[in-house]
Amino acid sequence: MFDKKGIKYLLIAIAFSIFIYIFIGKLSRAHHPVFNYYLQQLHRTILFLPIAVFLYNILPLRKFLDYSKYLQKIKESHLLIGVFLISFITTNLISYYLYDHIPQGDDVTAFFQAKILASGKRWVPPPKYPDFFIEEMVHNNNKWSWMKPIGHALLLSIGVMLKIPWIICPLLASFSLLIFYFLLKNLFNPRTAREGVIFLLLSPIFLFVSSSMLPQNSGFFFSLASTFFITKAIKTKKTIYSLFSGLSIGFAFFSRPQLSAIFLIILFVFLCISVIRDKELTIRPIFLFILGFMPFLFLQLIDNYLLTGSPFRYGYWLYSLKYNALGFGAGRGSPSFGIYGHNFIKAIINLTYNGFAGSLHLFGWPLVSLAFVPIPFIRRTKNKWEFLALGIILGTVIFWICYWFHGISPMGPKYYYEITPFLVLLTVRGIDRLKINIRPLITLFFLISIFVYIPRATKIFSKWGTNLNCYNLVKKEEIHNAIVFIRNISRSPKMKYFLINRFNYPSVSFRNSLNLEEGDIIYARDLGEEQNKLLIELYPNRRIYLFEYLDETHYHLKLFNP
Repeated sequence: MFDKKGIKYLLIAIAFSIFIYIFIGKLSRAHHPVFNYYLQQLHRTILFLPIAVFLYNILPLRKFLDYSKYLQKIKESHLLIGVFLISFITTNLISYYLYDHIPQGDDVTAFFQAKILASGKRWVPPPKYPDFFIEEMVHNNNKWSWMKPIGHALLLSIGVMLKIPWIICPLLASFSLLIFYFLLKNLFNPRTAREGVIFLLLSPIFLFVSSSMLPQNSGFFFSLASTFFITKAIKTKKTIYSLFSGLSIGFAFFSRPQLSAIFLIILFVFLCISVIRDKELTIRPIFLFILGFMPFLFLQLIDNYLLTGSPFRYGYWLYSLKYNALGFGAGRGSPSFGIYGHNFIKAIINLTYNGFAGSLHLFGWPLVSLAFVPIPFIRRTKNKWEFLALGIILGTVIFWICYWFHGISPMGPKYYYEITPFLVLLTVRGIDRLKINIRPLITLFFLISIFVYIPRATKIFSKWGTNLNCYNLVKKEEIHNAIVFIRNISRSPKMKYFLINRFNYPSVSFRNSLNLEEGDIIYARDLGEEQNKLLIELYPNRRIYLFEYLDETHYHLKLFNP
């Protein structure tokens, strides 16, 4: 009834859990709210590790919990329809209940750019005093626009025109699952494909990011599609797939060029090596891959020229290279971890932080989400597809080592979101390479994630991200023809009001009309009494209000008397 050979693993799990639990207690006074969130998540889940190992050692239960035998019985079409619907419904529920169907954080500016594109324009004239409005909107030669490439905003603009912008990314995510399934089936076998698609569907980072409007969603979908098509071209010798791969990575580049460039390089090198080694392949797939990518490269160069005056300068140059350039030095980025600029120490801290968050948030397992990724290579794999996945992961890690910020939010390590499918791929392959069947233990880990980790993860979104507080108050008070200034709380004591101040103005900034004069309400930053007078004098017939938080939970809207 009980596997006595597993007692030693149970004792190891108990000792490890106790050690981590005590260690977390010493770290729990960290000031940063997002880091504390992950510590609390680990604190809650780590004690379930020995419980899961204990249950795994009960032999009758072990047989019952082996998920693979259930997955193999499901008809492929039924599995794919079910996966698609579960993904689409779940991400839309998260979008509605956690994100209020509004853009969160970094995707606020993408949404505003989508509004511009939906109006049939690439840019609009800037307001007279742009400092009152969205910071990442840049202006040059009477052109007010998002500083980043517009591919993702183009997709969002379809949703804006249909008045359902929140549906775009859940759709991309749900179709991504289907692409991932066929990628794994094409490279390995149906069993791997079935397990992999379920693992990706149950990934917290997949669920939380794909429910948002972040540009990572476009990068994820098109980079994954490009990988699928290039592997299909190599395996089937049908070179037309390489054209589709080039087109896919081209649109990914037009949406999110940084990480897409890594995918582009690695896929191109892999294709070249495959052509050299496989006598049945000619140079044609290489030509078609480049041919598919080039139109988007030219589009981006033209867009750069129109926006900045140079084809080789992105809108980032109009904002601040301090925050957007790669490399090391004293002038790279703002201070973090008490370190000014970017150096090797900060790079290691960022990488460690992302590894820690990923060890939890990839699957919601107690600190072991990344544990199975290296196993194929520990066992000296000769599978080229596993090396392709490893190359994409390592290329991404090297790229982000050169950037000053860690990019972590409660949604997960979102800078690494595009490599999630490849982490899943290696995880499933790693589990398959083990000499013992631990799939029943994996089932228990997923139950911990579904009933403990993910429900607790939803709690932070009541404090983190954009919200409806100001907007609902304006509607409740039936305010019209007004300017509403948004004031931040004083940031003392340190970090106490960090989350409120970070998302205070973005919560309403995207609601402004493209032409401020045409909007019923103008939402503006509170820049202080003297500065505010400039905007007030520009619109003398509007009533003036001030929205501010009194503390972390209380806020009010009052008439403003300059």
